[in-house]
Amino acid sequence: MSPIDPKISLAGLKQRFATATLPTEAQRQGFWKARFVGPLWLRLGGMPSCYLGGLWGWLGKKFLTPDSATNVLARGPGTIDALSMQARVQPSTLDGGAVVALTYGASGPVPWRWVTDELRALDEHTLLGMTRLDLPLLRGFVFPFLLEREPS
Repeated sequence: MSPIDPKISLAGLKQRFATATLPTEAQRQGFWKARFVGPLWLRLGGMPSCYLGGLWGWLGKKFLTPDSATNVLARGPGTIDALSMQARVQPSTLDGGAVVALTYGASGPVPWRWVTDELRALDEHTLLGMTRLDLPLLRGFVFPFLLEREPS
């Protein structure tokens, strides 16, 4: 069971993010299944946004090492990895606290070169992500999502 109501307000998500913790290196391993959370318009707009950005069939993220990750996409009966990311601990652009920031780099495709996913842990099986776009008019917005791993 998720530690967060999927219909939580954006203000509530920001509050939960502010009190969440930095994911450990052990948490930065393996596959994490994605789920959109927040107000209805954000939950409904998440997958079309991924589609428009070239990540149709987005299932989640997979940490390859504590410092690198990739997106996992559904393709036919299987999956593929797409758009590698660098993972590093840095101050959050939201509140200045430590986060794991996933970035695609300046050579990443449009629009991903301007995207940063900031991650914090709600518990050992749930990461709260806040996607930020470094573009005029969008810098003040966040697009939340959960990354969840089944308990072992």
